[in-house]
Amino acid sequence: MENILYCAPGHIFCSANKILLAVDGSEGSSRAATVAFEVAEMTNSKLYIIHVIPTPVVKQFSLMSDVNLDDVLHKYEDKGKKLLDGTKKAADDYKIEIELILEKGSPAERIIYQGKELGVDLIVIGSEGAEGARRSGLGSSAERVVIGSSSPVLVVK
Repeated sequence: MENILYCAPGHIFCSANKILLAVDGSEGSSRAATVAFEVAEMTNSKLYIIHVIPTPVVKQFSLMSDVNLDDVLHKYEDKGKKLLDGTKKAADDYKIEIELILEKGSPAERIIYQGKELGVDLIVIGSEGAEGARRSGLGSSAERVVIGSSSPVLVVK
C-alpha cells in the first residue's frame, strides 16, 4: 500500500508511527481490528493491541457468585491472552509490527493511559464493545476513550 499520492504535513494517516487497537472479543472490536490492520499497513505504523481485564466486573462477579477472585482473574487472563494471540494471528496477512498488551483495571482508563504512555498517534476502538451500546450509539468504554484521550480516536462502527 505504498501508493499514497499526497500527504500534507500533520495529517494523521501520513504521520502515524504508533497505533493502539483496543480489543474485547466483541464483533465491534473485530471490525475495528480490520481497520487498524489496514491503517497500520498503509502508514507503516507499529500496532499495539491492548485487551483490558475489567477488574471491577471480575470482582463483582466473584462476590456475587462466591467464587475465588484469583480463580476468576486467572480465567480472564487466559481468555485475554487467547484473544490477543488470535487478533495477532488475524493480522498475519498484513505487513505490520505488532506488540500485545494485557492490562487489568477499568478498560477506558487503561486504554487512555497506554495511549499516552506509548505516545500513540491514533487509537482505534469499536463503537460497541462486549458490554453493548448506550443511547449515544457508543459503548461506555469507547465514549470514555473519545472524551479522555489526548490522541485522535477512530471509532469503528
